[in-house]
Amino acid sequence: MTESTEPKTDLQRLEELARDAAVGSTMYDKRWVIENILEVGRHFQSTSYVQEQGFKELDENIEEKMMTLWDISVEEDVSKFYLEYGVIDFFVELFSNPNLRVKEISMGIVSNMVYHESTFSSIMDKDSCLELTLKLLEEKDSPTLLIVFRCLHSYGYNLFNLIHRSEDTSSKEESKNLLEKFLIYLSVPSVAQNIGFIMAGCKNRQVLQNCARFLSILSELWDFTEERKKMCQHYTEEQFLQCTLEGIQESIGEDKTEKHFMVFLYLVFERGLEKDLYSAISTQIITLCGGLLKEHILEYSSIDECDLEFLFNIAYVMKSCIDSGEYSRLPSNIRNITKDARVRLEKAEIDEDHLENKVSILAMLTSIIDYLETCSQNGGRLEDRPCGETPRQSSSHTRENSPYFRTPRDTPRSVRDTPGRSPWSSRTPRSPRTPGACTPPWRTPR
Repeated sequence: MTESTEPKTDLQRLEELARDAAVGSTMYDKRWVIENILEVGRHFQSTSYVQEQGFKELDENIEEKMMTLWDISVEEDVSKFYLEYGVIDFFVELFSNPNLRVKEISMGIVSNMVYHESTFSSIMDKDSCLELTLKLLEEKDSPTLLIVFRCLHSYGYNLFNLIHRSEDTSSKEESKNLLEKFLIYLSVPSVAQNIGFIMAGCKNRQVLQNCARFLSILSELWDFTEERKKMCQHYTEEQFLQCTLEGIQESIGEDKTEKHFMVFLYLVFERGLEKDLYSAISTQIITLCGGLLKEHILEYSSIDECDLEFLFNIAYVMKSCIDSGEYSRLPSNIRNITKDARVRLEKAEIDEDHLENKVSILAMLTSIIDYLETCSQNGGRLEDRPCGETPRQSSSHTRENSPYFRTPRDTPRSVRDTPGRSPWSSRTPRSPRTPGACTPPWRTPR
């Protein structure tokens, strides 16, 4: 027995020794991690990337080490290690570095740290982290913006979970304070304006998808504050909604993106808009909703339970605009498209748990069709331009009873974005980045 237990004891001792030298439960050696951090830190202390002319590329060796630090931050224990020893503060400072690749990688590391629930609350105490993350919305660089929106979505998702999991008075108050802080930062006019500019000007569909996902969770969080009207003020103004329509139009055919955008619009409309806003956007939104029915719902091989929420949101927003009476024209094919959508839904085999939702949507679609038929018979305001051919432009109701759909979207957690490298990180270190470069290119915001 002695011979069989001694080797086991030796192995246990070696395992304990390895754990002492490793970062948490990972196999990453603390000394190795620290040496990489120190080398990167010393490089930026001694090297300036500010130049009067030209663009200074990131040193290849430093880029490789930064990417390594980014990759290992996927591990929760590594993110804890970064937080404990103030590494996060160093990377947040690098957000202001003029080199775009430095911004992207630094943002990726911080985004991974925000993702982990165990480090999130402590990061929320660091106001500079959120403040400088929002500052990056001013960048015209798709790889960076992709991660910024992923990070903001993680902020929102973790706050949503904190609010729901808080049981005692103390934890509820703490969660509420964190939420209020987050929403105050997001309610700043310049932040809403930058998000609007991105939606109106960016042609990168992955950026738009992450932006839409963030807006859907943000609109959910507004319901947890007594200052909802104040917090969402700049997101319900005509200019922002026009920018949202630009983003939706650019994303036609991208199911996930459109579904998140419609969550946002539904929650904005369901809480009520000023009448003058209906006058400004109803015509465009009715046409856009018809396009979503045509390019998404009617293109599905079948409608099932997971499609009901999307269809509900489209029908609700569309009906709100029609009921307002503030539209100027209606697309010539809107009635037939809506009829086809109703027929498809009537034929859909929906399980009993979702039949009530199906009935609710059918009722809205029927109401829309009845109105459109009356409008057509009376020589209503129909135009030649069909749905899906809305000109891209920008300018400076009746509530349904208790809607059945609530969010957050993207649950369970495993199906939402996970920590990791951005898709652009597969670039070789030698691939040059130029100031203002985007993948793909940007339009000039309308």
